[in-house]
Amino acid sequence: MLSNKHIRLSSSSQHLCVLVLVVGIASRASAANIVTVPPGLAPGAPYRLVFVTSITTDATSTDIGDYNNFVTSVADSVSSLMALNATWTVLGSTESISAATNIGNPPGMIYNLAGQEVAPSTAGLFNTWQISLLNSIDIDQMGDTYIDAVWTGTWPDGSPAPIGTNAGPLGDSDVMTGIAGGSSWMYLGGGGGTTTGHSLPLYAISSELTAPFSSPEPTTIGRSEEHTSELQSLRHL
Repeated sequence: MLSNKHIRLSSSSQHLCVLVLVVGIASRASAANIVTVPPGLAPGAPYRLVFVTSITTDATSTDIGDYNNFVTSVADSVSSLMALNATWTVLGSTESISAATNIGNPPGMIYNLAGQEVAPSTAGLFNTWQISLLNSIDIDQMGDTYIDAVWTGTWPDGSPAPIGTNAGPLGDSDVMTGIAGGSSWMYLGGGGGTTTGHSLPLYAISSELTAPFSSPEPTTIGRSEEHTSELQSLRHL
């Protein structure tokens, strides 16, 4: 199980990073206390999930793909998240790719892994100057609470923090950090700048998911068939 580990991340070690994450999984973790289908959603309703990784990394890479691979590896280490067949991306910015561009803007509400609504839409993640998040992004992939600094490299409007400042984008010498547990703009920028070699978590967000429709109860049919078979066997005794 992956837990409280640090993975070094850089463009030149992208594949090694993913390999280390996978090799570190003795067996896929089962996080029984996370919610992957929020309660109250109508069947067929679109939604997205967001969490903070319990695994930490540096922020030295300038390639957004490295961070997307990192959060995907963390999500796929949990069986119930892997079963969603989602695409996972980092809620963060490099100099060339903004967080808003990286995560896209599909329809649907955003939920944390406690089943709590975070924002009514993806756009709501980047409007926290005016409207705070409904609930914080402070639940990790195992269902545990984390309230501390997170790499973001992002301004509250979803754009990259200016490079060359003391709080720039991912891959800069000093990178903007947010505070997991914050509900205002601070969730993206409340931690200020941190030297890129430090080890911090990232925010991960899923692609669009769909609330399942009610399905028949095959177990009832299966038990009836099994029961019929047992009766036929008894008749031949």
